[in-house]
Amino acid sequence: MFRTMQLTSLIILLIIALLSSSPVQAGNVEDNLTYQGNKARITVGNIKDKASGCSWQDAEAIGEMLSTALANDPKFIVLASGEEVDELIDEINFGQSGYVEEGRGPEKGLMEGADILVTGAITSFEPNASGGGGFLGGIKDKAAGTIGVKSKKAKMQIDIKIIDIRTRRILKAKTVKAESKNWKVKMFGAGMVQDVALAGGLGAYSNEPMETAIRAALAKTLELISKEVPDEYYRYQGKGQYTKEYGATEQQSNTAGQTSGGQTQAAQSTAAPTPAPEPTKPAAEDMTLYTKYDFVPGNKVIFYDDLTDEEEGEFPYRWNLEKGVFEIARMGGEYWILCTDNGSIRPKLPIGPLPEKYTVELEFWSSGPDKTLPYYYIHWTDADGRIIGEFCAYGQKATFLSIKSKKLAGKEMPEKWSRGLHTMRIMATTRSIKCYVDNIRVANVPKVEGFEPAGFQVRARPYKDEDNPWLLKSFRFAEGGKSMRDQLEETGRIITHGILFAPNSYVIKGESFKTLKNIGQLLEEDQDLRLSIEGHTDSDGSEAHNSELSHNRSKAVVDYLIQKYGVSADRLEARGWGESKPLDTNNSTEGKANNRRVELVKL
Repeated sequence: MFRTMQLTSLIILLIIALLSSSPVQAGNVEDNLTYQGNKARITVGNIKDKASGCSWQDAEAIGEMLSTALANDPKFIVLASGEEVDELIDEINFGQSGYVEEGRGPEKGLMEGADILVTGAITSFEPNASGGGGFLGGIKDKAAGTIGVKSKKAKMQIDIKIIDIRTRRILKAKTVKAESKNWKVKMFGAGMVQDVALAGGLGAYSNEPMETAIRAALAKTLELISKEVPDEYYRYQGKGQYTKEYGATEQQSNTAGQTSGGQTQAAQSTAAPTPAPEPTKPAAEDMTLYTKYDFVPGNKVIFYDDLTDEEEGEFPYRWNLEKGVFEIARMGGEYWILCTDNGSIRPKLPIGPLPEKYTVELEFWSSGPDKTLPYYYIHWTDADGRIIGEFCAYGQKATFLSIKSKKLAGKEMPEKWSRGLHTMRIMATTRSIKCYVDNIRVANVPKVEGFEPAGFQVRARPYKDEDNPWLLKSFRFAEGGKSMRDQLEETGRIITHGILFAPNSYVIKGESFKTLKNIGQLLEEDQDLRLSIEGHTDSDGSEAHNSELSHNRSKAVVDYLIQKYGVSADRLEARGWGESKPLDTNNSTEGKANNRRVELVKL
């Protein structure tokens, strides 16, 4: 028992030390900092070893890693289980035995109870799995070896059960599979799972494909738990406050929060958009750096790939391969497109003239100022697939724009590329093409005669450096619409996708500056104009959550306009419709992107 306690304590200390000193990937940082909802109480039970090659110590270590990863997720309160609880009970009993100074020992009846138990079994554990090596399920070492990557393969599988502790009801049972065919990339390690230390004997797999498989399986398990725990279990508000009784039904959960004293407010009507508690966080990020930023994303999404539903190690299914070596990689609990050899990919779009007004956005990874950024290109192509223009970010802090083989702009960023996520943007109209990286405009050129693009390619030029990979996070192509004034005059409402928020947050992102400025100017120019600011979401998440989130986002916009432009409060209303009024299908990434919007309705 004593040696187990020592080992557990050592593992926890090592994990905390690593997490506190490791960089965290952008998406996880935003989730951690901006999540404002209730929490669920959860505990990790016994993870059994049911696979040859996996010892009980390995299974126990994987359980420890899962518990640590859950503790770093702001949606959960993770409680001790198993031997840890026995040790706590022994200590409490000792405190009440009369041997401890009166009033100084722990008391009985103060321990928190978990609502959810996660258990499971390792059913496949293959550090040296057989099968075709290399990238893309069959490309040999010659291609993979362009950056010294080994084509060793590893697999892991966990059967996970999510259980209601009180009723013993199994809420979800699912098999989670993960495999790695790929690389040794030291920086593949950010996020709530990726930087958790390999516990116990799992350290033997450090920097091997099996480490990647373990981390990928844990990341998928964390995502499964976060997605499948029903909304009614997210009931803890802190300071003894609960939103509802334990085990309340969905209908009961529509009532306002129950406190620990058992007092309950009346239920709200569901006939209208659901009012939500007023936001207490700042309405918006600091927009000082965006005052010269005039990018506004197009209103109709034509192509959008955030790599949803991809499979690690496979070629990205929404793209066509022109040449090179590309595959889906996992970092920070998220999917990325990794390129290990010079090449190009093309979004699966019909070839044809581009809209008169359009925008393009590409998110990419930088390994930091001590590395030279690989070349990231957005290519324009003609109807025959020939490259007729290119926008590039590369080097220490360089960018350029070239059209019809003529370099039209070449501007350096103010500082070297910082480690993390960056965004290239293009905004094209009938009069000009503007290019941006993050919040900096790096090109502004008039329309080029005879420049008639019909499609796009993304080109990669990675370096032969496993610590400095070429990684693409997302690509968005959208058609520009009518001006806000024209929309308002013609339809009485404005639809915008230019007011941006992090996932599950109602804090307005700095990139929204230009859109908000345009709205503020409309209100300043027409003092009689009154607007209902209405938030809409896609169908991901529960209806109750989406309704509350959309209301809080609308309220944040109202607060910003009042504070920034001095608009009278009686000229603005905030409403949140959640997912109840979609513009498009929720069965595609493009449809969901179109449904996530803010509308301004004339009153």
